[in-house]
This record gives sequence, C-alpha cells and structure tokens, in this order.
Amino acid sequence: MLSRAEPRDDPQDDSAFAAEIDALRVPLRGYVMSILPHHAACDDVVQETSVFLWERRDERDDDTNLKAWAFKVAWFKAMAWRRDQQREKTVSFSEDTLHEISTAAESLSEDATERLHALRSCLSRLSPEEVKLLRLRYVDGGSLTSHAHEQQMKPARVQKTISRLRLALRHCIETKLSRA
Repeated sequence: MLSRAEPRDDPQDDSAFAAEIDALRVPLRGYVMSILPHHAACDDVVQETSVFLWERRDERDDDTNLKAWAFKVAWFKAMAWRRDQQREKTVSFSEDTLHEISTAAESLSEDATERLHALRSCLSRLSPEEVKLLRLRYVDGGSLTSHAHEQQMKPARVQKTISRLRLALRHCIETKLSRA
C-alpha cells in the first residue's frame, strides 16, 4: 500500500492513471446526471471529481477500485453542490431519494459497460460492408436512399438489411450477456 510518504514519480504511471480517469468520464457523467438535474452542474462535478482523483493519485493503493472511488467522490461532490443549491432553495429531492437514484444509476452503468463490450464483440463479427451500413445509419446520419442508389439497390432492401443486422446484433448481445 502506498502512503503519502511514497509518491509515484513514474510518468508512465501518471499517464496510465490519466487514461483510467478518462475512460471513466462517460459512466461517471451518467452517474452524476442521475443525481443532479443540470448539465452544467454535472459537467462541473465530473471535472471536480477528475481533478480530485488526479491530485490524490499518490494516495491510491493498487487494490483500490478506481470506478468505485470515483463514484464515491462524485457522490460527495454532488451532495456539496446540492447543499449549495438548497441554500438558494432550488433542490426538491431528499438526499435519501437521490441516494436510491444514484445506486440504480451505478448499477445501470455497469450493465451499460457490459452491453458495450458485447456490442463491440458482435460488431467485429460483421462484414466491413455491414459495419459501414450501420455506421451510415446510426453514426453518420447519412441518407439511406442515397446509399441505396449508390449501391444500385432499392431503399426497401437497405432498410431490411439494417433490420436484419439489428436483430442479429440484439441476439448476439443477449447471448453474450446471458453467458456472463
């Protein structure tokens, strides 16, 4: 276990820790959004949490679950924001209610991470053309009609292909999650 007297001086450790914090930003933001009603406040709390973790990186021992630590720090930062807002009479949920919501959000965050890993694995099984079509539809927001004309296909066929791919991905994800 590291103590304050044994700081880490390895830039690679710092770089790895920064990457770990960065990887937690999305689930941490979702967690904080379950507690705080304002996007700006959520962004502030996530940033404050990241800074806190960074400043205290030397206090973390190797057994510490970074995600659990980050969520706990975010909880306290959100409660501090909430207390400030209560002084201005702008908060309506009790702390107990917010605790229940945040606990549910933490559980959903873990489920979302598992689903994302399953989705990535299932996408890797598709052909490059199928991935391109899904990317066009769900990421790029491109016109499927234009794509159909470029590929000399009927738009209905493109829609059916996307529908088939969605069903196949859903089945693949559910299968992977049931095995876990």
